[in-house]
Amino acid sequence: MASSSKKRNGTLEFMRFVFCLTILLFHMGKMLLGGFSFKNGIQFAFFPHGAMGVEFFFILTGLFLAQSVDKQLQRAEKKTNIIVDTLQYFSKKYTSTFPQHVVAFAVLFGVTVLVHLDTPGWSAWDRFDSAVPSLFLIQMTGIMGEPLNHIEWYLSAMLIAILIIYPLCRLNFKVFTRYIAPVVSVALFIWMRSEYPSLSGVTRQMNITADWYIYKGVVRAVAEITLGTFVYSLSKYGLAPFVQKIGKPARAALTAVEWIMYAAAVLITVLTLPYKWEYAALAVIFVGITLSFSGLTYSGKLLDNNFSYFLGKITLPVYLSQLSAIAMAGYYLADYSGGMKIWGALVLTAVSSAITMIVGNFIGNLFGGKFFKKKEKTA
Repeated sequence: MASSSKKRNGTLEFMRFVFCLTILLFHMGKMLLGGFSFKNGIQFAFFPHGAMGVEFFFILTGLFLAQSVDKQLQRAEKKTNIIVDTLQYFSKKYTSTFPQHVVAFAVLFGVTVLVHLDTPGWSAWDRFDSAVPSLFLIQMTGIMGEPLNHIEWYLSAMLIAILIIYPLCRLNFKVFTRYIAPVVSVALFIWMRSEYPSLSGVTRQMNITADWYIYKGVVRAVAEITLGTFVYSLSKYGLAPFVQKIGKPARAALTAVEWIMYAAAVLITVLTLPYKWEYAALAVIFVGITLSFSGLTYSGKLLDNNFSYFLGKITLPVYLSQLSAIAMAGYYLADYSGGMKIWGALVLTAVSSAITMIVGNFIGNLFGGKFFKKKEKTA
């Protein structure tokens, strides 16, 4: 079974990749097939709600944030500085994503230049200059510019949310994760629902006062990462203690519920349901992750393996690299059918993802000192 005490959870790594694919296919459908129509009733379509995969990412971020805080508090023999701990965790998250982000940014910039070579008046320098805030992942602070890899709003919003949530979680772990987190997340969801019908949305303005607003993407990140901290406490301290107590029939039933939840979330992504159904998708994702992390299901026997871990590992480079592949497929396969564009984009995504992961890891190791340490050992 999957255990909440393991360093990695194969079920969550596998589902991370699945929801990354829904996001990828959503963008392919939107950019290569001409978008989606919700005017003809409920029917199957090419992932019209696929962007909901981000909700899975955000909840998982909150779960791992709470896990890190919990372990840090258990290790500490004396009280540590909350500000220092927050900055260290933030720095770890930033530096772990930045190398691959830079590579994906460079690849996409090169592709953008290629497809605009014949565009009159188009300036590569102006395009780069407007994308500088997104290069440093600060676009969701309000210093937006014109992001190059616009799907990286997710990373920027995640980093902002971490700076808000980590110190609160660290200040009083038990009270925050068990009591405050569910109340705050539900309140933020109600606020978003009152402003817009959909849960998704990035740069829509959520008005705080007449003169102050915050991007909906940041509110979304804060709400769902906060919810993720509740998932951690609910799974580890509410459900995990029953791992050795429940019988096989109960475990089998919970495993069925776990996968029904994930299947329901994926089903919602391929139907032209009204936008309010995105909240239903969030609810079933919440239940699925809670069960997966608790260790109460049989899923770990199948998915706690190196293949699942590999799928989780390639999720970030796939997510970061998709727009360069879609742009190339749209440009060079413009005269081909929609199906050919999709297959071309999938192949190009695999290529650009491999470049992003390999070069990004090399840069990360180089500046992280691992490269030089390896050289010293072999000298």
